[in-house]
Amino acid sequence: MVYDLVLRRAQLRQHRDTVDIGITDGRIVAIAPRIEAPARDEIDAAGRLVTEPFVDCHFHVDKAFTGVTMGRFRYPLRSLPEIDAAFAAEARAGDTGGAVPYHGPHPLDLHRVLKRRYTIENVAERVGKALELALVHGTLAMRVFVDVDPIQRLTALRAVLGARERVADRMSVQVCAFPQDGLLDSPEMATLMEEAMHLGADVVGGIPWVEPDDTAAQAHIDWCFSLARRFDRGVHMLCDDTPDPNSRTLEMVAARTIRDGYQGRVAASHNGALRLYPDEHAAKVIDLVRQAEMHIVVIPSLNLLGTLTRVEEMLAAGINVCCGQDDLDNFFYPLGRANMLDAMHLIVHIAHLATPQGFETAYDIVTRQGARALGLERYAIEAGADANLLIFEGKTLHEVLQMQADRAYVIARGRVVATTTRLWQVAPLTQA
Repeated sequence: MVYDLVLRRAQLRQHRDTVDIGITDGRIVAIAPRIEAPARDEIDAAGRLVTEPFVDCHFHVDKAFTGVTMGRFRYPLRSLPEIDAAFAAEARAGDTGGAVPYHGPHPLDLHRVLKRRYTIENVAERVGKALELALVHGTLAMRVFVDVDPIQRLTALRAVLGARERVADRMSVQVCAFPQDGLLDSPEMATLMEEAMHLGADVVGGIPWVEPDDTAAQAHIDWCFSLARRFDRGVHMLCDDTPDPNSRTLEMVAARTIRDGYQGRVAASHNGALRLYPDEHAAKVIDLVRQAEMHIVVIPSLNLLGTLTRVEEMLAAGINVCCGQDDLDNFFYPLGRANMLDAMHLIVHIAHLATPQGFETAYDIVTRQGARALGLERYAIEAGADANLLIFEGKTLHEVLQMQADRAYVIARGRVVATTTRLWQVAPLTQA
């Protein structure tokens, strides 16, 4: 046979020797020490590490680059009079607290002001830029959160759904309809969330910890699960992103998951308050999460600025832990590169995984375990799987992580969709 593409001398994780990988019709057909059959195209990996692509399980893509859009860091540093004036006139709809300390107007207020200017076109422009950045860094599967609210209604959702279609040949994008400000304050929210499902949102999002009390938080959770069951969708909750040890929505979500028989279809992000529970109670909650077969999404960058959940204990309990970028240059967080290698680097430190086997565990967190959370099957380098591959500028996982190696090639379904070439030039040393 004639292959569409053969990767020569690829170094796979935890393999002693290099292999050739034969690809046809977007799938891996053969993996062997040497493939003799011809190919229409070849790439010599030359002993470089070849892996599965990254998976980002939590990314507020509709908010990406709003910081730069509003000139938040233009030099010389200055206030934003337009935003300040709008904020002064804006009716405050309640404070959601939050794990990260902010100076000046709360990020939610700033976003509310900005949302009044949303159009499908200007949101799509920022979303496209963010997805392209993720693609270059080797992320080919994402779950993106998109705000649904009475201010901009479904404008952001329509923009992201359009972007999802435009990148469908190279990236799997799951859209989570997300009630950022809560569900119960506005009578429109139920209708808007239902319409989001009809338009094509893949996942029902929720944020029960921002509700004013436990009764309201439970009502929020119950409504989201009811909507998910009606549309046969998964659920993804943001839980307890606060240093308040009385915030207990993670255990509420786990209990509802078990009650509904929704095991394996529910994810929870943040979960920072768990760190502050008494150890005995935290152990009970972790066991409940294990029984619910929930996926726990850690946001290393944001959570380190706020309250980080018990990652090591979750891993030890056999819970499926994965990662997300969360925010990228917006009013909540000014940094971010849509680069899951950054997240892996932080996870190694957070979970004390700075060992050879620990590196493998950390890499699984940002690849295979993320794929499991998103319900992606056969997310591996094996015959019959989709030919989604990264070729790094490094030969071992240690080298890739230590040097934050570039992705020389990003391959989606057997096609090169991104390349990175970096040239170094060092001036000669002067003689003493």
